[in-house]
Amino acid sequence: MNKKIKKLIKYFISYDVCKSLYWYLKLNMPRAASLHIYPKSIVEIDKNAIVDICEGEFAINASWFSTRKRRYVSELRVMNGGTLIAQGNFVLYSGASIHVAENATLILGKNSFLNTNSTLNCFSHIEIGENCAISDNVSIHDSDSHILNGEKDRVSAPLVIGNHVWVGKNVTILKGVTIGDGAVIGAGSVVTKSIPPRCLAVGNPARVIKENVDWK
Repeated sequence: MNKKIKKLIKYFISYDVCKSLYWYLKLNMPRAASLHIYPKSIVEIDKNAIVDICEGEFAINASWFSTRKRRYVSELRVMNGGTLIAQGNFVLYSGASIHVAENATLILGKNSFLNTNSTLNCFSHIEIGENCAISDNVSIHDSDSHILNGEKDRVSAPLVIGNHVWVGKNVTILKGVTIGDGAVIGAGSVVTKSIPPRCLAVGNPARVIKENVDWK
């Protein structure tokens, strides 16, 4: 059996081929881009939403290990008027989910990922930079989702994660913050205020405990 046939068989076994092909054609993706939807994935994209996968691979419910069975469901939902722009390779690992609400905008930098069971809920505007490692069970929200004391204008605020940011396990990142390039957020932290570039921040609420950090 030649290599091309083996590769084709592996493709049909690994991916949800019908769903991948359907959305690839539906989104009119460029040749430079590929969409790999693995089993146990939910994809819902409104007809009035914009999804622009510019280049590289966009994967949903991927796994670090080819032999590991998928125990979790990943979701990608982009509602009416929502916009998702993926600038390059981006991976949702097993159980990770993205929700883009009506008229919200999500920008994903290349070579970044959301790890197992992480959730990103975009109600206004979220940006994630390039080469970001977002660990397991991370929650990213740019909205409180509810109105407190009638203050409608303060429900949501843009959230920006810079380039080459490492977010540890079980972190919560809330609305209106900017995490600078090269920053590291320690496990279990709750980010309520902006973090400067190349700083290590930990705690609830997260505070800077070290500057000029460099991670690989």
